[in-house]
Amino acid sequence: MIESFSKEALDEVFPRPSIREVSFEIRFAPRLRVNAELWKIQDEVVDQYPIVGSEQALQPSGSILTVNVFQNSSAARAIKVSQENFVVAFTKYTRFEDFKEEVIAKTNKFCSKFDVAIIVRAGLRYVNNMVIPATEKTSAILRYVRPVVDFERVNIDSVDQFVTEVRMRYKNHLVTVRGALLGALEDGRRIYVLDVDCHSRVQQTAADIPELLDAYHESAQFFFLDHITDEYKNVMRGKS
Repeated sequence: MIESFSKEALDEVFPRPSIREVSFEIRFAPRLRVNAELWKIQDEVVDQYPIVGSEQALQPSGSILTVNVFQNSSAARAIKVSQENFVVAFTKYTRFEDFKEEVIAKTNKFCSKFDVAIIVRAGLRYVNNMVIPATEKTSAILRYVRPVVDFERVNIDSVDQFVTEVRMRYKNHLVTVRGALLGALEDGRRIYVLDVDCHSRVQQTAADIPELLDAYHESAQFFFLDHITDEYKNVMRGKS
């Protein structure tokens, strides 16, 4: 499925990217002191992330985990902290280098402060919302995206919505690729969601994060570029 892309293609920064959110998460054995000493995190990030809140996250085990959230609404950034994970998320994405710098700085401080010596899972996730122009036929989406669906077995123009999920080994880590065509908006446009999650359950340390980020980012780029057409690239370039 994955093609070979030139360095120029991989390095291109699109003026109108489709990214809805990019996030990097580490998970670790429960550290009960995190919640008790949450004020230490707030003191460090309050100037950059002044808004404080919380959310409930459903875990694979079925349990509910309370996650503390520090936000910067103008910069569209957030830090999410619990006794089991730490997340840096951007909803306004410019360059990978900006995101990488923030992840390394904040994650290193957190691991040092709470003695997180071993990371049991590390993951980089890109969620893209691709807006497809209004069309009467579902098959028109194929001008822009290349879903992981065999449309020789299914008549695409009879499909209103679909969801796919593929989990695979790629290079020395794992990748989960989710694709979903949502129902038509009021003006007839369609949204195709592409969610690429690169991750590993091999034990790591904070010192490994820069190398992990580079490897995961490169993989995510390959899967993204393989999933879109040249016409959608022109949409992101503002030429269509």
